Amino acid sequence: MTPKIVDVRTVAVVGFEIRGTQDEIAALRPEWTKRFLEAASQIPRQTDGNLMDICLKRAGQLYTHCIAMDVNQIDIIPSGMTSLIIPSGSYALLEFHGRDDEIQFAFRTILQWAREHKVRLDSNEFRIDVTIDDGHHHLYWRLADKRSEAIEKAV
Repeated sequence: MTPKIVDVRTVAVVGFEIRGTQDEIAALRPEWTKRFLEAASQIPRQTDGNLMDICLKRAGQLYTHCIAMDVNQIDIIPSGMTSLIIPSGSYALLEFHGRDDEIQFAFRTILQWAREHKVRLDSNEFRIDVTIDDGHHHLYWRLADKRSEAIEKAV
């Protein structure tokens, strides 16, 4: 279970957005996932049907997540859902096999690996958990954008 660096294409998704602390999101995730799966048939132009749990950003202790599915094109957005474009870029990828409650520890594996290999991860913790099958996940953590880091250091 060793992460590797991969390039990811631009991805369009449609889903539910939730905000809160890590603990609040963890408590809400099962209910929101169930609601999303019940409403997913309303999403047109789905690609593979894999569930995605995307950590969009972190601001202090507050996180914004989106439970979504990949679509070929953003067309009709069902009521209560949102759409977003995940930009292409380089990500650390870890293929994880295990229980859902162990995913947070798998992301820590990516963090530890990045430290050991001097790989800079996105400071906003932009992460994606793609459920391939029950107990099989592809975990992505966006790498830091060197250009924006250079601008931040220059200012």
